[in-house]
Amino acid sequence: MNALDTPVTGPAAGELAGRTAVVTGAAQGIGREVALLLAESGAARLLLLDRDADQLATVAKEVQELGAQVTPLAVDLRERAAVRGALRTALRAAGPLHVLVNNAGVADENGPDDEETWLRVLDVNLHGTFAVTATCLEHLVDGGRIVNVSSILGKAGKMRNTAYCASKHGLIGYTKGLALDLAARGITVNAVLPGWIDTPMLRRELAASAAEIGADPARMLRQARKSIPLRRLVEAREAAELIGFLASDRAAAITAQSLTVDGGYTRGM
Repeated sequence: MNALDTPVTGPAAGELAGRTAVVTGAAQGIGREVALLLAESGAARLLLLDRDADQLATVAKEVQELGAQVTPLAVDLRERAAVRGALRTALRAAGPLHVLVNNAGVADENGPDDEETWLRVLDVNLHGTFAVTATCLEHLVDGGRIVNVSSILGKAGKMRNTAYCASKHGLIGYTKGLALDLAARGITVNAVLPGWIDTPMLRRELAASAAEIGADPARMLRQARKSIPLRRLVEAREAAELIGFLASDRAAAITAQSLTVDGGYTRGM
């Protein structure tokens, strides 16, 4: 196998040795896998944010067992003053920041006139991401990495998802503009666009959708798999591997990009 045949994976063991990272939405799914992967790759300190304090504590323990120092911050991104305060304190204690992964998000469905859900979803997915990033910038080293987790719905629409689609489209635009703002410092900013990822969030969404129309969640899941060319859901770890690669030194020339991981579902859209 030559170098061109080698599959792209996340950081190798030790590649992120001594580095500090912030990961939002770290209590489960993609965020949890990113936290574990960064620790396995040698990251020395992880600041993990999530509103689920109990599950976050479980992930923090898993990360500590891998040898990294962990600061769990149980915060709701809608409470931006609290988020900024907790994060500033933790960052001052942690020292220079090398990697920021903005993964936190909600995917509540909404009707086209449902302003309450519209505001809540944008508040977390877009405004919350901005607040975390703005707070981290002072501490982010030159040559650092920012990875924003958008969605394939950042490029497409979906019924009863105007809020989610708008937030994820906005996140891609934010990624592109921020990449240009930070390019002079050698900081890269990229977005990862997951499709059907096998996470607790996806299964909750399917269950809710199935209940609404009186369908069988298991059948809906089977139909979802059939719609994917690879005939399977993408694992959360696979999305984390792409994020880890973008956080590594090997991705130093990649910025302002939106990379899809969906098993071929969007057919290269």
